[in-house]
Amino acid sequence: MRWLKRLPVLIIIVVVAFSAYAYFQIADYYPNTDDAYVHAHVVDIAPRVTGHIVAIYVHDNQVVQAGQPLVKVDPRAYRYALQKTEAELMQAERQTTAIRANIAGALANISADQVNYQNAQRNAQRAAALAAQKYLSAQQADNQLTAAQSAGARLAADQAALAERRAQQGLNAARITAAKAAVSTAKMYLSETTLYAPITGVVSKVDNIHVGDVVNVNQDLFPLIGNAEYWVEANYKETDLHRVHPGQTAELTIDMYPNHRFKGKVVSLSGGAGNAFSLLPPENATGNWVKVTQRVPVRVLITNPDPRFPLRIGTSVSVTVDTGGAPRWVKALRPFL
Repeated sequence: MRWLKRLPVLIIIVVVAFSAYAYFQIADYYPNTDDAYVHAHVVDIAPRVTGHIVAIYVHDNQVVQAGQPLVKVDPRAYRYALQKTEAELMQAERQTTAIRANIAGALANISADQVNYQNAQRNAQRAAALAAQKYLSAQQADNQLTAAQSAGARLAADQAALAERRAQQGLNAARITAAKAAVSTAKMYLSETTLYAPITGVVSKVDNIHVGDVVNVNQDLFPLIGNAEYWVEANYKETDLHRVHPGQTAELTIDMYPNHRFKGKVVSLSGGAGNAFSLLPPENATGNWVKVTQRVPVRVLITNPDPRFPLRIGTSVSVTVDTGGAPRWVKALRPFL
């Protein structure tokens, strides 16, 4: 009957052994980590112009919609610059009109000069023939020749003037192109004096800026945290990743909402362990070396965000990935272990 006395101990040993085996099986098929944090797209709001802040349209931690105005920089200098470039464009366009009129006049002069030159040449030829027959004096023939030469010189001069005006037209066309580009640039800078939300989300740290502050180009003013998509960066031990693949489902418990379960999907596994991307990567070539299990970031997309439970970037998460293929008894025991 001695074995009956040992039976409770044997049962306890069997239960503990089975529980330990079941625990490791569950951990193998459902790897879990608490080293995980919520992330979202963050846009740093920065001006593309320099100037004084004249208006701030939002307050700290406010929800904003894409296209909503956030901050206004003093637009006066940029408005004056636009007016100047528009005036330069108008002047260039007026000069184009004048050049076209001059070209039209030069073409008319050349047309008349060509007729006069042809007539003068014929008159000179007839006068030379008559002078050879003694019907005209040599002086009269020379006068006709001089008239023809003068007509030819006028034609050449007007043709040169036409070429010069056409060259001016080409230069002025380039000037107009440059003036139009300057107007477009001035309009762009004027429009950039009002900063708009590029995405829908929550603005933060707006209280760091004030009306009257001077801001510079590309100076970060405050972040805008997008709320269209949230994901978790889960840092898994390298030994827990042999079953984890993109496309698998995950269960997420965010510390802010311990009684609510979020669902997720594995999007990708990082190409390296976290320490491989640090500014000072580990150097193990010298000295004593101790093997340390590394952690690899795994991106898990939150597939069922709930407006009743607004998410905050940087908050802690517990992530459990369902790698699939777990035996039925493992699935059945999982809620209890």
